Parts: sequence; structure tokens; C-alpha cells
Amino acid sequence: MDPRDDDLTSLANSLAELVGAPITIEDPDSSVLAYSQSADAERSQAVDDARITTILGRQVPPHYRALLDDAGVFTEIARSREVVTVDLSGSGMTRRAIVAVRDDSGTLLGSVWAAVPDGITSEQRQAMLDLAPVVAGRLVRLRERADSTRQRTVEVVETLLSGGDDAVRAAQTQGLRTPCTVLVLAADRARLAVPAARASAFVLHLAAVAPSAAAAQVDDVVYAVVAGPEATAARVARDFLARSRGPLVAGVGRTVDSAAAIDLSARDADAVVRVLRRRGRSGVVETVRGALADVVALRSADAWAGYEEFSPLTALVRFDDEHHAELLSTARAYLAHGGDVAAAAASLHVHPNTLRNRLRRASQAVGVDLDDPDTRLLLALHLKVTDVADAD
Repeated sequence: MDPRDDDLTSLANSLAELVGAPITIEDPDSSVLAYSQSADAERSQAVDDARITTILGRQVPPHYRALLDDAGVFTEIARSREVVTVDLSGSGMTRRAIVAVRDDSGTLLGSVWAAVPDGITSEQRQAMLDLAPVVAGRLVRLRERADSTRQRTVEVVETLLSGGDDAVRAAQTQGLRTPCTVLVLAADRARLAVPAARASAFVLHLAAVAPSAAAAQVDDVVYAVVAGPEATAARVARDFLARSRGPLVAGVGRTVDSAAAIDLSARDADAVVRVLRRRGRSGVVETVRGALADVVALRSADAWAGYEEFSPLTALVRFDDEHHAELLSTARAYLAHGGDVAAAAASLHVHPNTLRNRLRRASQAVGVDLDDPDTRLLLALHLKVTDVADAD
């Protein structure tokens, strides 16, 4: 076994030969990093349902993971420096021998699992203990290489998102065609990050369906620059979220004809994510076109600074606070129903004449005349801005 060989599949095959049992190498989250494919080691009685489904899904299935967790196996792996054995008879999993893989500081990098239906021999036990440091060395090197690659990818994506001439050069280096569109995958609530496993899965999904895309996790979200129109980016995101089913949302920005303008698409996508979080739904993909009213309201929020005291909304709120007159809810319903008094009254469960009296009072006592188109525009805009800002 060449210690310079970083091919984990070759390593798993070598381990299987030396231990004399089928092997999987797994990370701390029970994802399969590699598995042996040696014909001699893959004896029929050792290849059980648990091994087959784990390899096919590249992850220990949830029901097997729950059984192992209930049996205290993961706790024992994290604690022990010895080979851990488990026998879950009747579960579809034959006996297993597991050894933790740690770096020099003792940090758990993963584990090596051997299927031993007849139990583990002393020779097999010693072989697993002897080989664990070899696996650790490989995983450390792979992690360092992955970290380096990931950092370079993040730098490329950040350059693209900044727009300008640097983005044009980065797009040419990346082989990214234009027009292109930015999409952002994010947690459905602010201040939560996309889990690393989900971020990695999304990047892998993009590599399969949009090979020229540039994607990386930046801070709490995953940015992807995808060649093609916003419909293409939205479809890519929907396909992923349909399978992922986690507490995630995706915002899609405008399509730009030049990489120099990618920053505009990125700002759009960020704003759409804020809107989706406000709406409080998971698993949703939205484009800037579909969320335009709320996106514009977000962008308009700063424009109100210093002008709030002149706003019809401020006047209505102040009057309601002093007189409990329900003028704001009346005005909101009136605007929402396009000036239809009957429909607005019905939504408030009041008589149309009651609504007319309130509108008259708003005009006469507060100076908010909803027959005036400019007043209606200002009130509707400030209401939208306030709604978005309050929920952001």
C-alpha cells in the first residue's frame, strides 16, 4: 500500500485485503468516503442489506443510524481508542468492527468499518488498529487539499460577485458563458447558515447539471453563477430543493449579458432571499421578477430616512394611537381592494357606510385623503417598505 496514494477507494481495497473483510471509510456524519470493491473480501455472508443500502446512498440509512445511535455505537467510537464491535442481530446488519480515525490532535476525522459476520479475530483487530493512522494521514492530506481547493473556489466566486473587469477575467478563466444569472441558496431564517453537508450537496448537484457554474459557500449562504437565463437558474434550484427538503430557500437574480454586471444579479438574489425569509416558507425558489414589489420596497427603505414625519402612514398611526380609530386598518383594506368600498368593508366585517365614515375622518381629521392618487401611492409604498423592514 503506497502511503502517497490519496485514492481512498484504493486505500479501502487495500484495507479489505489486509483485514480480510469488506470495508467502508466514513466521515463523522456517517457519509461514505470510500468502500472496498475487492472480490475476495466481498463474501456473500458479509454483504448484507446495511452495506448495500449504505453504499448505494453513500450514507448510512437513517433507520440503521438510529439503531446504532440507540446502541451507543457512535458515542463509543468518539470515546474509544480501541476497536468497537457491534452486533445488531435481526436488523439486516451483520456484526461490525469499527475503529476511529483521528488526527495528531485527537480530532475525529471519521471511522473504518469492517463487516465481520463471524466476529473479529485478534489478527483483524490488530490490523485495524495498525492501519487507522494510515487512514488518518490520507484523510488529513485530502482535507488539506480540499480546503485549498475550496478557498480558491471561494476567491473565484467572490471575484465574480464583485462585477467589473475582474469578474470578466474570472469568468473567462472559469469558462463561464454569458448571459448568466446568480442564485443564492440560504437557510429560511436570518442568521442561520446553510449546513455544510447541504452546501456540498448543492455544489455537487451544480457540477452535474450545470458544469460551467461557479459555486461556493460564502459566509452563511451558497452563491452560484449559472450560465443561462433566470429560468434555468430557478429550475436548477427547484430540482435541488425538491430532493433536499430542508429548511432552505433560493433567490434568483436578474440575467446579465456581461460578467461585469454579475454584481447586480447577486444583489437581486440577496434581496429575494430576504423577501422569502419574510414570507416564512421553506423549500421555495423565487426570482427577482416574481418578488419585484418586495425587492423594490427593500431598496426604497433608505429613501424614507428623514421623511417619515411627513408620511400619511405616520399620521394615521399617530391618530390611531391617540383615538383608537382603526383608520390605518381601514386605509390598508381600501388600498388592498383597489378602492372597492364594498370589498374592503367585507374584509373588515363592517358596513360599507362605516368604512366611508372612517375614510372621511382620515381626510378631515388627519389630512390623509385617499381620493388623492399621490397620497395613495405614498401610503402604499410606505406600508410595503414597513412590512418588509419589520420582517427582515
